[in-house]
Amino acid sequence: MNPRPGVARECSAIAAVFVFLVVLAGPALAGYGLKLVARGDTVQHVSPSGTGEFNFTLTNTGTSPDVFEFDCRVVAGVPGWAVVYCVGGQCVEPGMLVYDTLPAGAGDTAIKVSVYTSMAEGEEIVSLSARSMGDSSLAESVATHTIVGTGIEDRVLRCAPEARFRAAPTLVNRQTGTSVTFSTPGQMSCRVTLHDAGGRLVQTVACAVVSAGRHRIRWQPERGLPDGVYLFHLSAGDASAVTKVIVE
Repeated sequence: MNPRPGVARECSAIAAVFVFLVVLAGPALAGYGLKLVARGDTVQHVSPSGTGEFNFTLTNTGTSPDVFEFDCRVVAGVPGWAVVYCVGGQCVEPGMLVYDTLPAGAGDTAIKVSVYTSMAEGEEIVSLSARSMGDSSLAESVATHTIVGTGIEDRVLRCAPEARFRAAPTLVNRQTGTSVTFSTPGQMSCRVTLHDAGGRLVQTVACAVVSAGRHRIRWQPERGLPDGVYLFHLSAGDASAVTKVIVE
């Protein structure tokens, strides 16, 4: 028995509305998702003045494009050590936010946390987190541990200049520059180099034999040096240290 014409038209209209609602709701039902994983061990034992390198992959596990907010924090630090983290080619210091846009199903492998140690022993814990901007309730974090172990000779610790190695100001104006200061307990060879956030050598600032006492080196960014985070490395005798500056 065939339905009456009015009923048939009503059923067709309801079916059309249902199809429209399903199509309209498709993107909303797609949702958002992310997965942040470390590619390698999150606990690294490094030699004094070594660097802990931690690499990560973020994957957009949702079915919609999304923007992800990255944050890096030093949970437990060691005086004289420095941390830089990089996302998608942009390298900044902890506390600064970085954003990364990924299509659905895509991943970013250019994510790295670098921990620059000194001769000081200790353990630095750094937390890297990623949050979905499409759904701010979705976030993941990974903690890394960089450890400089025991067994360094006392004479090296007595010579270690990390507590007295610093740059001031740390926010470097191109016209005025900054001063790098350090102290040595006796006559020894000394070398100060500048490295970018990725650890690449940019410039040898000073290289000489110095006497005991306090030393001061004036430094001004060379023309053409990009803005960003840089690290001064000091090697003095058997000791070394790192101090960080931001060029703007």
